Amino acid sequence: MELLFILCILLGLIGIGLPIAFALVCIAIGIFWMGDVDQLIVAQRLYRGVQSFPLLAVPLFILAGQIMSRSGISGHLIEFAKTIVGQMRGGLAAVNVVTSMFFAGMSGTSMSDTAAVGGMIIDPMIKRGYSRPFTAAVTAASSTIGIIIPPSVPMVILGAYLGISTGALFAAGLMAGLILGVALIVVAWIISIREGYPVEAPYSTKRMLRALAKAMPALLMPAIILGGILGGVFTPTEASAVAVVYGILVGMFYYRTLKLRVLYQTFCEAAVLSGAVMLVTATAHVMGFAFTFEQLADSILAPLAEMEMSPTMFLIMLSAIMIVAGTFLDGIAMIFIIVPLFIPAINMLGIDPIHFGMVVVLCWGIGQQTPPVGAALFITSVIAKVDILSLTRANLPFIAVMFLVLGAVIAFPNQLVLLIPRALGL
Repeated sequence: MELLFILCILLGLIGIGLPIAFALVCIAIGIFWMGDVDQLIVAQRLYRGVQSFPLLAVPLFILAGQIMSRSGISGHLIEFAKTIVGQMRGGLAAVNVVTSMFFAGMSGTSMSDTAAVGGMIIDPMIKRGYSRPFTAAVTAASSTIGIIIPPSVPMVILGAYLGISTGALFAAGLMAGLILGVALIVVAWIISIREGYPVEAPYSTKRMLRALAKAMPALLMPAIILGGILGGVFTPTEASAVAVVYGILVGMFYYRTLKLRVLYQTFCEAAVLSGAVMLVTATAHVMGFAFTFEQLADSILAPLAEMEMSPTMFLIMLSAIMIVAGTFLDGIAMIFIIVPLFIPAINMLGIDPIHFGMVVVLCWGIGQQTPPVGAALFITSVIAKVDILSLTRANLPFIAVMFLVLGAVIAFPNQLVLLIPRALGL
């Protein structure tokens, strides 16, 4: 009952327009005040929330994504994707998804993915006869891949918080991201056949090789990052710094589109976005500590022990809770508020932390597709100039396939998310 009361107050604060970071710290202050705890703990925990070497990768990956976005590489990735899947019915929809998969290996966030890819492909799709809601829905749905295919900012945050290998999470995300990407392409293809959307240019090896040559420097970035991390050459934090340097070199000296003035603007944008992410991370850490201080996890653990729930049923229940929470909570806040409550149960049931982490990230991605807080929806609706209701309605088939992929990850962890990490000994 106490937990439900706290969550209702939190929802009320968010509902009246208080920013999530401030709502979280207000709740934490209230809990500490009721427990007669020195409020100095709030300042200490705010600092502790971001005092982590792995978390240093977050602003650097955000900066790397912004640099690659500003370098104009989206156009080269789109042209290369056209040569691979453009000959399908509704080829531009498939190109949208494939480009997001490429860009996911550089940006680490779905917001960068949505802005960079959506800004380049939405208008061409509409001009080719695709409906505006469908175009926006494909863009929003495919942006989810941005936080699943590594490098992934949510995985860095989750790995730092749970104390698990970020490299192992990255390896697990490879398979899940590829499966989700293929599933989204299939859904887009089926809808395109029904609606009679056009086919792009037929396959041409010569055109494909020419497009590959132009896109190769951009495509090498995720290969360098993942190869370095999984090969033990550098840590995820060091990889993020390498990504920034590589992005600057490619943008300034290969594509020659990244000028000093643009680079300065890119640093400013990345600083603002990183500040917002780290502020929510710090305040959510305080909230999570307050929950631990009040031993609120015990109120969940006892009923679960009595129910004798299987790991699969527990993850299904947890996914439902996180997806509902994701409709009004930011993904970072969800990690620090919801996850701590269930960590004792995860340990009790013997669930692999990597498996659990991938379920959390997938739920985060689905939450970004659902109003009223879904960030991917709002960014895409602005770019595509379509109302949220029409976009949400067109997005339902893609959300449905996300649920199917989530179900597969829950039911078959050894064959999907744990296969690559175990093969690499992570």
